[in-house]
Amino acid sequence: MQTANTTADALLDAPRPSVWHTLSRILLLALPFAVGAAATSTLNLGKVALLARVPDTGALATLSLLQPSFILALAIMEGLAITAQVFSARSRHNWPRRGTQRAVYRLCRNGVLLFAVVAALGYAAAQMLTVQNAELRVILDHFPLFMLSLVPFVVFDIFYGAMRGQGKVLLGLLPFMGLVALDLSATYVLVSGYGWGFEAVLVGNLVGPVLMLPVIAWLLHREVRSGDDSPEEPFRIRMRQLQIGVGIPVFSSIVVGFVSASVVFPILAKIGEDSASAFFVVLRYRIAFMIPAIAIGSAIAILVNQLAEEGQTAQRLRYLVIGVPFMLSLYAAVTALLPQWGGALDLLVPAQAEALRQATDEMFAALLVTFFLVSGSAMLQVILEQLGRGIQVLVITFLIEAGTCAGVVWAMMQGAEMGLILDILVAAAALSFGLFAVQFLLLLRKLGRADAV
Repeated sequence: MQTANTTADALLDAPRPSVWHTLSRILLLALPFAVGAAATSTLNLGKVALLARVPDTGALATLSLLQPSFILALAIMEGLAITAQVFSARSRHNWPRRGTQRAVYRLCRNGVLLFAVVAALGYAAAQMLTVQNAELRVILDHFPLFMLSLVPFVVFDIFYGAMRGQGKVLLGLLPFMGLVALDLSATYVLVSGYGWGFEAVLVGNLVGPVLMLPVIAWLLHREVRSGDDSPEEPFRIRMRQLQIGVGIPVFSSIVVGFVSASVVFPILAKIGEDSASAFFVVLRYRIAFMIPAIAIGSAIAILVNQLAEEGQTAQRLRYLVIGVPFMLSLYAAVTALLPQWGGALDLLVPAQAEALRQATDEMFAALLVTFFLVSGSAMLQVILEQLGRGIQVLVITFLIEAGTCAGVVWAMMQGAEMGLILDILVAAAALSFGLFAVQFLLLLRKLGRADAV
């Protein structure tokens, strides 16, 4: 009780801007975040829509089987990009600003090396392992080139993360939207004009970021060139602290999802190709729905980090106490209205693909509540990871994903049908949301105590 009072007193005793002022600052920063995330979703969903409209949907099935590989790539990418974002945010007012550029170059080097090593290990596994499972064979054969095709994108994303940290989200968004347009255009031309399949996805992955990387690199250089450079020793200490406290937990949390997806997708593929593809489509749709949640969470985290060394704990609390309940209330209402609008599914899966569309509709209805639960969890996770509770997020994610894998494997061993598997996924989403909410309350308590001292 004393803890709750401490947090409340920290808010009440401080000079208070209006609720709308606090929300407007969050939303003004979140809006370009949301547009950027929408562009990412357009890129991913656009490829799904293109591959769903060719006569042979084998390329879509391949892309769905490579979803675990994409999650692994995303883990590396986000671990590096979020580290760049937090370093850049703290350099906005507190650290030498030009150190941001040096941090970006170092993180890009690490990213290229990591992707090269992972692709080489995948290639070695594909050559050395004798695999009878057809789905696993497809994954092994396509994994190395798929990972290498994402190398330019991870480098671009690190620069984009640094631009976000500087608060120049809209400026960084311009080359990112160019990337999306080039990627989808290349994929469309190769799929529709030349009849390519999965290879069109690989080429699209390369074209957009390669052409737009010089643009965003110049924009970041222009943004930080007038600032002071960071001495080497403080720079190394800050980089090490952020990589341990932010980058590694972000990477580890997502890579746990890679392990889980590696179990779930092949199991769904055994039930039927349409089941795996339908789950993949609904998953991508849910990722698109999460965009505002992640945007608001990122905006709140950046605003709080920019005040981290200025002693403004009461204002940091206001961003958290006002922004988070607002987003959760909004998502609860919008999730309830989702079934009234089926336009998104019509765009993703045409009615002509009857079996796939029926499977997608059934999957969507069963997983509807997770659109709220997973979005809320994603926002809380973004905030917690960037405000020093990355280890707790990692532990929760590991426990949830391990439990999910165990539950799905058990269901398959019992000969269960799709309904039980989807119930397990819903229960896991609910438990995850509850545990992240508890961690958020503990973060508020910690900040309240710090302000009281």
